[in-house]
Amino acid sequence: MRILYIEPLGVRGGMGHYNEALIAAYEELGARVDLVTSSHDPEHETHAEVHVSRFFRIALERSKPRIVRAAGYVGGYLGCLRMARRADIVVMHFLHLPTVDRWALTVMRRLGPRLVLVAHEPKPFQERQRGQAFQKSLHAFDLIVVHGPHARDEILARGVPQDRVVVASHGEFRPMASLSPAGAPEILGVRSLTHPVAAIIGNLRPGKGIRRAREALEVPGSPVGTLLVAGARQGNWEIEEALSVAQDSPLQVVRLDRRMSDAEERAAYSAADVVLALYDSGYSSGVISRAHSMGKPVVLTDVGDLAQQVGPCDVVVPPDYNAKQLRDAVGQCLQADHFAPAEWNTEAWRLHAAVVLARLASR
Repeated sequence: MRILYIEPLGVRGGMGHYNEALIAAYEELGARVDLVTSSHDPEHETHAEVHVSRFFRIALERSKPRIVRAAGYVGGYLGCLRMARRADIVVMHFLHLPTVDRWALTVMRRLGPRLVLVAHEPKPFQERQRGQAFQKSLHAFDLIVVHGPHARDEILARGVPQDRVVVASHGEFRPMASLSPAGAPEILGVRSLTHPVAAIIGNLRPGKGIRRAREALEVPGSPVGTLLVAGARQGNWEIEEALSVAQDSPLQVVRLDRRMSDAEERAAYSAADVVLALYDSGYSSGVISRAHSMGKPVVLTDVGDLAQQVGPCDVVVPPDYNAKQLRDAVGQCLQADHFAPAEWNTEAWRLHAAVVLARLASR
């Protein structure tokens, strides 16, 4: 069994650990995996054959004109099509440009491999993509894997037949030890952090509760001393304005404006006493699994299927949480006994890979 695993986003960060775990599960079941990606960190653990596409790298460079990025996306797919001829299964995660995706998927189907989508976000990224191209792209897949019932309902509402949709739990990531209190700020380039530290980490968009967290935590008597916001801005919005505090504010706000390396991401989670996953919409979160892998408690909103990932020290708040509810939840997390996973439970990943192979074999 040969799998072509297409991951333009690069093998690092939250999705990187997801890729590591799922690829390992496929290989454990006897599959050979070819990974196509835009960048690869040698420290990232995977036994897959890694193929780095300079075209996908161009497609993800936000500083380039849209037409150049679209051309890069097409170029990345052309390289994948050559490899698809040798594959039995093609696994994908996100539809970045549905018009291009639809074309590539149509060609791949004619080449013979079965097509699998892992739908972490079963809606298009942007409003302008909510047309027929996205809908038809979903229908091109032989199997769509989701992480919970809400995501499944979203896919079914788009007319995908029930026998093409399967639910597989979002597994935990490989346990990783935190860096020392002095080592983490040094890697992040931060002189000092006032603990306790609440952290928002990853691609940063308006729907991650950044402004609401700052407003709730900057008051006197706040349970935290620092709000650490680390990651590249996603979309066109004024994140700096959302993080603006008065000069006499008791809250220290530390903003790291970049897509982080594995080492920087590890340092950000190490520095955190509590991680905030305050999404206003979504279905699953690598941030939650990453926090758990380092023994960090999470305050998360009860949206999509996020609550299915809740850990023993986490606190779930409603989507319409108010400032006091958030402060109370953060305080509750800080009082909990932190946990350190003793061993990596790979059962969810193995079941994910096994159900995909079994479903495709029966079709």
